[in-house]
Amino acid sequence: MSLADPSLQSTGSVLPPAKRVGALYSDSTDALKAVREDYLYWTGRVTDSSLQLSLAIIAANWAAFGSVQKILSNRWSKYSLGLVIVTLGLNLFGAWWMGELHQHRIDYAGKDAGRWEKECAAALSHKGPWPFTRMIEYLGFSLRIIKAWFPLFAGALFLLALFRA
Repeated sequence: MSLADPSLQSTGSVLPPAKRVGALYSDSTDALKAVREDYLYWTGRVTDSSLQLSLAIIAANWAAFGSVQKILSNRWSKYSLGLVIVTLGLNLFGAWWMGELHQHRIDYAGKDAGRWEKECAAALSHKGPWPFTRMIEYLGFSLRIIKAWFPLFAGALFLLALFRA
């Protein structure tokens, strides 16, 4: 490569990303799209697995103890089921709240398209939550923690119930 190569000369403008022939991703935009798709896949799997484990814990408590009276007489079983119910309730409330927050963003964008475009242009120059909000990001993070860890803790409580029965 020589300095006469136009891609090496400083013109004050941003060059489009270089295309890579034969590579897994042709440019950085394709790679970012792949990361986003995998992120959506894996966070979706957390949601699916959380529900499946929660239902399995409910079924396991019923199978192991057989009656409401026996479940209520074992504090670990009671805590296990209580945590599963709290998890399911928080997930439902969180999904509703997330929907409301996204609807507010849609309404906000629709009220002033010019403002939305300006915010988009400004967001390109720095890291931030745009087009989302800090609340949407925080709620998403919190819900992922609840979906991943609460059912696991409930499962551990069930195991305590099972071995201390």
